[in-house]
Amino acid sequence: MAAATSTRATTFAPATVQRIDSARHPAARRIADVLRSRSERPKVFVLDDLENIEQAVACGVELDGLYATESSVANGPPALIGVDPDVPVHVIDDAVARSLFGEQKHSRIFALAHSPRSPRLSDLIETTGDIIVLDGVRLVGNIGAITRTACALGAAGIVLLESGLRTTLDRRLIRASRGLVFATPVILASRAECADFIQREQLSVAALSADAVDALSSIGAVTRRLAIVLGGERDGVSSELDALTAHRYAIPMSPNVESLNVSVAAGLALYEHRSR
Repeated sequence: MAAATSTRATTFAPATVQRIDSARHPAARRIADVLRSRSERPKVFVLDDLENIEQAVACGVELDGLYATESSVANGPPALIGVDPDVPVHVIDDAVARSLFGEQKHSRIFALAHSPRSPRLSDLIETTGDIIVLDGVRLVGNIGAITRTACALGAAGIVLLESGLRTTLDRRLIRASRGLVFATPVILASRAECADFIQREQLSVAALSADAVDALSSIGAVTRRLAIVLGGERDGVSSELDALTAHRYAIPMSPNVESLNVSVAAGLALYEHRSR
């Protein structure tokens, strides 16, 4: 996605904002509709927090509106760098915001944004860098941490299999990735789709396994681009992906530790292969 070059700032200055003091306000009803949506392809989604909003905008995401609670602007209006000053700005009563979000996490500053096109497996064909395949990884915090690591270490993208997510625009994933889900392709696919893609593109598959003979440090001997598969927190790599695996590596560690968090393992694998 193209990065924004604007350095303009949008603020919640009193002269420019619309105030929302009732859950019946049209803007409040729009927020409620978006929060209730369970669509796999939402047209509009919620972006939480300044950092995530700015990161999304830098990646070309178009904002529909900006919102801040009364308490968040009490000590002066915040400024969002790179946001088009024509985007509608609202200040929302704290009680109204709490009623809208209910049991969901309540952000003091958030935005409604137009959904970008969902990344596809075909988007990875002409790219460079390894591909991370998360096979049954379902903890959103881990997926978000891996997204940040993948972006930092130049991975081409992340493929999520059986993640439990309806959409990669899930608020939890956006927060956990610090908005970098918009900078690195994160793709939802079935195991059959992923296996077909790997075979069609003749990708070499590497997996991490505690009982593997080769240490992860030897991954650098593989000069080809890799699809690095990491299994779920409970069941590991599925039989469908295991059948395609050409390289298996273990991470040597103290016998007092049973395993590493999957996000740590992903970072080590990307770094070791990137450093080849």
